[in-house]
Amino acid sequence: MTSHPVLSSFDSSEPIALAQELIRVPSYLWHESAVGHWVADWMAARGFVVELQTVPLPHLANHPTGVTHQAIGTLRGDGTGPSLMLCGHTDTSDWQGRPFREDEWTHDPFAGDIEDGYLYGLGAINMKAGVASILMAAEAVRRTGVRLKGDLIVACVVAETGGGVGAQHLIQSGLRPDYCIVTEAGNLDVGVISVGYVQGKVKIVGEFKHRVPYINPIEKICKVIEAFGPAYTPIPKDSWLRYAPHPLIPGFPRMAVRNIEHFQNTTTLSFDLRIIPGMTEESVIEDLHGLLGSIAADDPEFKYELIVPLSAQQPNMPAQPATPVTSPVVDSVIRQHKAVTQQDTNVGAGHRIGATADTCHFKGVGITCVEYGPGYIPIWPMVDERIEIEQIVTATKVLALTAAEICS
Repeated sequence: MTSHPVLSSFDSSEPIALAQELIRVPSYLWHESAVGHWVADWMAARGFVVELQTVPLPHLANHPTGVTHQAIGTLRGDGTGPSLMLCGHTDTSDWQGRPFREDEWTHDPFAGDIEDGYLYGLGAINMKAGVASILMAAEAVRRTGVRLKGDLIVACVVAETGGGVGAQHLIQSGLRPDYCIVTEAGNLDVGVISVGYVQGKVKIVGEFKHRVPYINPIEKICKVIEAFGPAYTPIPKDSWLRYAPHPLIPGFPRMAVRNIEHFQNTTTLSFDLRIIPGMTEESVIEDLHGLLGSIAADDPEFKYELIVPLSAQQPNMPAQPATPVTSPVVDSVIRQHKAVTQQDTNVGAGHRIGATADTCHFKGVGITCVEYGPGYIPIWPMVDERIEIEQIVTATKVLALTAAEICS
């Protein structure tokens, strides 16, 4: 265990208590203002320079306010060193406005219960614990009183599961730190690369005669499902999708049908395609038209509309190249993890292989990013969402040590 001064006043109970407090503030996707204000107040009370950003939500016609809020806190450096952003998202997963299979939970989703070394609650693993870790890591640095050379920024952004709307708003505000660590639940692996995704819809319109669907769109959409292949299995090379396999993300790209809706004479299929570096939204759209066009060539009654992305305000996640292991931020996280745990960490796509994160947006504007956060996810979504307490403590220590090294 390292005895670095940044950990001299560190209390292992603090990030746990903070994660509990965050769980007790509900923050479903698009409804995150309450937790944004809470985090802003927490940082302001400790001397951070705080900006509460208003994120517009023009695509949500029925939203009560049309906006949500995210908190950005900064410990200012003197400008002579690199800046580092610790980033986590505040949105939690919801299913029609409630936790997944809420009737099966044995713990109150908003209580923050602790039992047998685990913290329970909605967002415990995705990712209130990660947010607590970045807040307490920055606070540990602040308490040392060390003079920072570069800014240390804590960004608690909204709507990662909505396509990274909060991260994109942050980028549009002009913030460009040199380095960024995103604390997605990666089981303390160092994630230098992740997939992106292209989400969209295929809409099929049928025809009725005497209220009977003699061109049945439900039957036609089955052809699309068959063409996509088995759900979330590797798409064969040289099939309908163009790509070059990536050694750090084996078994991808993969496709999943997310939902099917039918109304009157129209059936709509929603899909989620996990993509790898070298693939783009534009190339995927071309390949999808090629696949759907081949179905239409064999079936003149197959009339389709392809909609990508799901909406103009809900962007897709691009797939970005791997961050070099030699990058200062990656090198520091690897070394500090070893210092805290006395063990090596996994480096690559890691535990989160197949998942994406806001890193893809930050990398896209030239910010050097890595993922490192607490939480092992055995299955997702989860009933009784929970995270191992010890991982929260470890992540906080590693992040504090890394921030101190990079910024001072």
